[in-house]
Amino acid sequence: MLPSPTRSGRPPLLPILISLPLIAIGQAAWADEALSPADYQDEARLAQLIWDRAPEVLEARQQSQVAASEVTRAHLYPNPQLDLGWGTIPVGRTNPANLSDPVGNIPNYSVGLSELFELAKRGPRQNAAAAEREAASAQARAIFADKFFDLLTTIGHIAMNEERAAMLDHEVGEGDRLLNLDRARADKGEIARMSVDRSEAEQLRLIAERDEARTELESARADCATVLAATCPAFGSEEAARAYLDRGGNTSLPAEWSTDIAARRPDLAALDAALQAADERVTLAKRQAIPDLTVRFGYTYDTFVASGAQRQSLGLGVQMPLPIADHGQADLEAASAALTRARRARDALTNSGRLTLEASSRRRALVRDRLTQLQTAGEKADVMRSNTEGAAREGGASQVDVLLARRRYQEVLLQRTQLDFDLYDAALDARRAAALFPTPADFPQEASVP
Repeated sequence: MLPSPTRSGRPPLLPILISLPLIAIGQAAWADEALSPADYQDEARLAQLIWDRAPEVLEARQQSQVAASEVTRAHLYPNPQLDLGWGTIPVGRTNPANLSDPVGNIPNYSVGLSELFELAKRGPRQNAAAAEREAASAQARAIFADKFFDLLTTIGHIAMNEERAAMLDHEVGEGDRLLNLDRARADKGEIARMSVDRSEAEQLRLIAERDEARTELESARADCATVLAATCPAFGSEEAARAYLDRGGNTSLPAEWSTDIAARRPDLAALDAALQAADERVTLAKRQAIPDLTVRFGYTYDTFVASGAQRQSLGLGVQMPLPIADHGQADLEAASAALTRARRARDALTNSGRLTLEASSRRRALVRDRLTQLQTAGEKADVMRSNTEGAAREGGASQVDVLLARRRYQEVLLQRTQLDFDLYDAALDARRAAALFPTPADFPQEASVP
């Protein structure tokens, strides 16, 4: 914040000159921070960046702090009330008549202190607030986990599209050479002009597909930068991108649901805390039928001693509402509905997590089978490419046959890239269901609700 203007309307010059470099340094430190391809392997660093910068996570963390303030509020006692009174103010003729200084000798002055005492309600209210605080904290962890796996999916898209763009660029190069050969053969009358037109159309399709991969690569990088507020680079080579997908897709993961997984999942922890909070709210609503007491202690100073009034006196009173019309039935309905909703949501989320984990395991097995088959096809395509190149050197095959063999091999590799991403994506689904993610430095841990 810049210094406030002086009385002349102009801000002081020296504080501004001092503050501007500090502001520039802070902005430069934030703007110059960029990731490197090696940072994609450091999930702890990615997790910390998401925890510190992702807008949805920051909003959830703020809600957790608000819930913590409600715990503080629940432990506070109601403020006492101070009553001040001036009574028996004379109006008209006094009794006895002709009393000297009526205003000074007749009125009384009183001061009172009232305090509300809740009966059987503070405990449930405090427990409910503590459970709601834990629910908000667990919800922040759940939102963080979702953003973390969304980020890993985005990084997977960066790797896949970078690899696809590189391979399609190879295919475009092979296609250019094949198209030039077809044009030369057409000029010599060896093939029809229609074959050249077909090759040109295929080449334009390859160029469009390569440009699409490049566009999706930049889109994925932009999505990554939006989450991390930092520049997200490409991997730099198709080999590095492929290695990232292979490493993420072949990690060891649980295949079946377990109590450990249920205990790790922050969304289930949030619903557990919400269940406990709703149960405490039900108890609190039922105890609304117990009337609270307001105790009042007062002191009165009476000047009308001429009438026999007591000069100084104390008073003690108790006020108690009668819960006849409203005895908490509306609060009970709301709390019971929240309890039922949280219980059903937890059951549904547990079943969803179990089914997702099982489906992800089956999907990984199917993709691995397809990769095995494609590996065999790739090996055969590679052998065919090598044989064709050898035959061309011996004069037994044309350069067109060589280019076509290379293209077939590149197409197999391109299909392998998609399967690598499918395996990586299935592994992320399994990790999300099993709640396997790193925790940032100030990550709130699950705490027992009192």
